[in-house]
Amino acid sequence: MLKQVEADDLDIYAVLSGILKVAVKQLEANQGAGNIIIVNSDMEIEHAWLLEGKAREPESAHYLNQLLRQGLAGWVVQNKQPGLIDDTLADNRWLLQAQHPSIFESWSVVCAPFIVRSRTVGAITIQKPGRHQFDQRDLNLLTAIASQAASSIDNALLYAEQNRQLHISALLNDASRIINSTLDINEIMQALLTQVNDVLNAEATSIALVDKRTRELVFQTAAGIGGDKIVGLRLPANQGVSGWVMEQAQPALVPDTAADSRFTRRGDRLTGHPTRAIICAPIQHKDEVLGTLQAINPIQGTFNQRDLELLVNLANIASSAIANAQQFARAQAAERRYLNLFQDSINPILLTNTQRTIVEANWRATRFFGHERDELIGLAIEDLFPTQAELPGIARIKSGKIRSFRSEALPKEGQPIPVEVYVKQTSLEAESELIQWQYYDLTHQVELEEMRRDLMAMLFHDLQSPLSNVLSSLEMMRYEIPEGDGSTLGLMLEIAFRSGNHLQALINTLLDIDHLEAGHPIGEQMTVSLSRLLDEAEEMEKPDYERRGTVLVRQLDANLPDVFVERDMIRRVLVNLLDNALRYSDGAAEVTVQAAPLPDQKQVLVSVIDRGPGVPVRFRKVIFEKFQRMQRGGRKSKGLGIGLAFCRLAVEAHGGRIWVDDASGGGAQFNLTLPMAVDHD
Repeated sequence: MLKQVEADDLDIYAVLSGILKVAVKQLEANQGAGNIIIVNSDMEIEHAWLLEGKAREPESAHYLNQLLRQGLAGWVVQNKQPGLIDDTLADNRWLLQAQHPSIFESWSVVCAPFIVRSRTVGAITIQKPGRHQFDQRDLNLLTAIASQAASSIDNALLYAEQNRQLHISALLNDASRIINSTLDINEIMQALLTQVNDVLNAEATSIALVDKRTRELVFQTAAGIGGDKIVGLRLPANQGVSGWVMEQAQPALVPDTAADSRFTRRGDRLTGHPTRAIICAPIQHKDEVLGTLQAINPIQGTFNQRDLELLVNLANIASSAIANAQQFARAQAAERRYLNLFQDSINPILLTNTQRTIVEANWRATRFFGHERDELIGLAIEDLFPTQAELPGIARIKSGKIRSFRSEALPKEGQPIPVEVYVKQTSLEAESELIQWQYYDLTHQVELEEMRRDLMAMLFHDLQSPLSNVLSSLEMMRYEIPEGDGSTLGLMLEIAFRSGNHLQALINTLLDIDHLEAGHPIGEQMTVSLSRLLDEAEEMEKPDYERRGTVLVRQLDANLPDVFVERDMIRRVLVNLLDNALRYSDGAAEVTVQAAPLPDQKQVLVSVIDRGPGVPVRFRKVIFEKFQRMQRGGRKSKGLGIGLAFCRLAVEAHGGRIWVDDASGGGAQFNLTLPMAVDHD
């Protein structure tokens, strides 16, 4: 008869049902009851069958678990031998079951193990009302039935496991395909919950993601009992089973929440539904926990290690998809922020690809260039410039720095517009590498600059004529006063004459700066004795040096060659440097002038050395810029800040260079190079 049971069906529950029916009939227990439990290698109930069918209800599952731990069936499984109870009211191995008659009256029970290859895989229990309803023959008969049925159960278990593995493989494949088919994180999480329900058949499942700012788990989506109420719950990292899983990056199996100190009832209070058991797995990507996946309360049986392994597999499948979806969401948010700034900018902005083809333009760019957006898209950036000499190369743009240059932009209609352009590399989701070209309209600035230059030129021109008349008058008055006259009138006349010459030199310096900055050539160059030029410069500065008590020392090379320069301009350079050295020299200190040829460069090196506080390294380039005045040694320099700017422009116009170093004995050493006259004879 048992062979017929196996031949009819390999479904585990069909086999268990058939075995139980055969045993009940053979032991004449039709008025009684019976059950079969099947356990796994971890001694957990994996399948159970009552006369009325599967043990599905939570109460039945709870009773069967107690039966395995404390009841007759558990004793039989653990001891691998059959057991007999003559009177259930007198044997503590009998566990009272709610609404069962054995609560009030005596019953008899017989139980035998199913043993497969020396391992107990379960037990069959048959019950009858009344005492001493079974004897040793009945026990031997049930043992024989269990022994014969063990191979049928083993085959059914193998068949069930094979089907289970095939089902799980199919579900995992479907899960991987569905989860990785989208970058929408909500779709991914919903698909994941669907797969969890298909595999584990739990009362409720949920997904929580980590809020990196607060280190909390935030429940994002849930299914099953109380799912709508659990969404939005924030769980600190140090609370609950899920919080523990997040912190430890390890899965957790809790078959009985009442016995686990990690469990918190916050979720139960929200849903109004008790959590009896929970399994939880970390959603982990590259050693970073992104969240947790949990299932509570198995509808049938209990959660076991295999259930936890399945949950871990599903969490692993989802981890990369969730990480990619989060990255995609961040990229989209960054792109939206960029596009908002891009469109809201008050400046024209164009985006090109690495081939410099325009792929996007903001509304300001369409107004600035006079093109519709569709007209700009597809143009080369070179089409919007009259010349391409200023445009930086792609390699320089990709260096990561912001590049800037001045040029003119070509609108659709009208004259070219002076602009300053800032270029940098950027990226959007649709285009991995883009170049941003941001334009600043300089029309107003150029107009103001031209007005300033015109005004300055007019002022200088208008000042020169009356100043020349004043100086000529002062010169004539000097001839009317006897030489060596030390009267107050003579002294006042001398002061006025020197101040007038200083003002004239200042005006000439400003005019020269304007001409040199505009790129105009310098005046006629000639062969000049550098020693003579130094004599003239020293003579002009001599009164100030004598008044301050500063000694001027000359250290000129014995074979100092002549220089090829514009005489008046270089003399004023030397005067500026001597005046600058005097200004920062302490009383009675020395100012040294050195000059020596540089034969390999066909230049002469001139140095003016003071004993002042020196020039800090961070200012050594700035001081040669126009209108820049630095503090040296706590002293704020006087003047307009044009003397050293003029020196730089004048020296560079002669093909030389000027710079400042620390002097060997303290102070500053200003150096400049001038061309030798040897090649210009």
